[in-house]
Amino acid sequence: MAMKNPQQLFLHELGDMYDAEQRILHMLPLMANEVENSEVKSAFNMHEQVTHQQVKNLEQCFQILGEKPPRTSCDAIAGLKKEHDSFLKEGPSPEILTMFDLGGACKTEYYEMASYRGLVEKANLMGQPQVAQLLQENLRQEEAMAQRVEQMSRKLGKQMAGMR
Repeated sequence: MAMKNPQQLFLHELGDMYDAEQRILHMLPLMANEVENSEVKSAFNMHEQVTHQQVKNLEQCFQILGEKPPRTSCDAIAGLKKEHDSFLKEGPSPEILTMFDLGGACKTEYYEMASYRGLVEKANLMGQPQVAQLLQENLRQEEAMAQRVEQMSRKLGKQMAGMR
């Protein structure tokens, strides 16, 4: 079906984020299990819980709009997963894998932040304040996680630089 109006684009992008969050829910426990750093493991586990709430927020958005989530595939997150799986084949050390996972988490957060910013703007333009509020909540959570991931990445990077 041809996309002909902003509402259809909004639903497509909302569906993209719904798929992204579902994919991320599958990836976070795997990443938490593969890292040895307890702070990073804890962050991934905590973000899994937050992501469950983000999925619920997206489902509530669809409910408010009277729509079902479209079958949309988030190729960006699928690509990051593929990149991760390819990197594992290179046999990285635990410390290098942790740094890689933090980098992947940062890429993911920035993709999500950009997506949610656009969705919040579109929801406001469409006169959907409840939807905008739910999406804004997800955006704030993504921003907080991006900041946490960046701090952990800097800390780990400094530790590893001192190990050379």
